[in-house]
Amino acid sequence: MKVEIVKKTENPLLQRVEVRFRVEHPGEPTPKRLDVRAQLAPQLGVAEELVVIEKLASTHGRHEASGIARAYSSRERLEDLEPGYLLKRGLPKEAKPEKPPEEKPEGEKAEEPKETKPKEKAGEVGEGKGAEGG
Repeated sequence: MKVEIVKKTENPLLQRVEVRFRVEHPGEPTPKRLDVRAQLAPQLGVAEELVVIEKLASTHGRHEASGIARAYSSRERLEDLEPGYLLKRGLPKEAKPEKPPEEKPEGEKAEEPKETKPKEKAGEVGEGKGAEGG
């Protein structure tokens, strides 16, 4: 796998470097975000934890992927600017925080499905619906 930076833009206002990159992966599936991040970080001169990969997509029929990444100057800046789902996406599987199972308060029951009456067919006369005499 070979990672090549195509475009690099400094963003001093947000204290980050924005990067467009290309990954060649002949004979292999699309590389994992963590693997790409591990190769991008040294090229950008920052720690792996400070790199966020926003997009990584393979080109159909080719062994090449392109993507967008951002490298921050500090962990605080990264957490302030990046959405939570991108931060979770960049974690290894075993390091992802797990949600505890939601428990319902005692006394509350799960809603039971309501019974529905079958619909009347057109032309049938129902009880109390326009039936005269009788």
